[in-house]
Amino acid sequence: MADAEAERLYGLPLDEFTAARDTRARELRQDGERESAAEVAALRKPVLAAWVVNMLARDERGDIRELVAAAKGIKAGKEGADAAFREALERLTDAGRRLLEAEGRSADATLQEVAGTLRAAAASDPELLAAGTLTQPVESSGFGAMAGASSSPARSRAAKAQAAKRVDRRAVERARKALAEARDEARALERTATAAEREARKARDLAEQARERVAEAETRLGDARAG
Repeated sequence: MADAEAERLYGLPLDEFTAARDTRARELRQDGERESAAEVAALRKPVLAAWVVNMLARDERGDIRELVAAAKGIKAGKEGADAAFREALERLTDAGRRLLEAEGRSADATLQEVAGTLRAAAASDPELLAAGTLTQPVESSGFGAMAGASSSPARSRAAKAQAAKRVDRRAVERARKALAEARDEARALERTATAAEREARKARDLAEQARERVAEAETRLGDARAG
């Protein structure tokens, strides 16, 4: 019961975890399942990097399997395993970046912990990694520190360049949207000003006509008094 509940809760959006955990623990207590309720209530909210890895374990299962298989291959000295590990790690890190950006969260510092956790967990605890129920980043072991477990400088530079392009494209889109909104507002104000000018001219004409009527009335009044 608790394992299934943990798997479900750790797959929720991060901001929903605490409320969902507490609600489920309360429901279990009300149903008389006090032991399960206590286990659910004891589940810790994951930190951001752990949550990202949990989401990758659910959304990028194929790459997670390839990462774990490559880690086993490296331990066994299998040829090509090192490159396969780097490629799977890079795909997962890119997916983590997209997830963080979609959530409106800063990616750079968190991604370092995400990549470190993926490297370390793939070697030391692949079952926990695949389960997607981490609460804290997994610290790198000797395996995680080896050359094959990190992206090459050239790949890192390429990833950063791609990220910069994505940021630039978003900035361009925001600028275009702002320009379109400014143009719409300018056109609306111009229409308002034109209408106001028409009303002002109409008011001036009416005022002039009123003055003419006043003058005519004054003339008639003067004539009446003279007669």
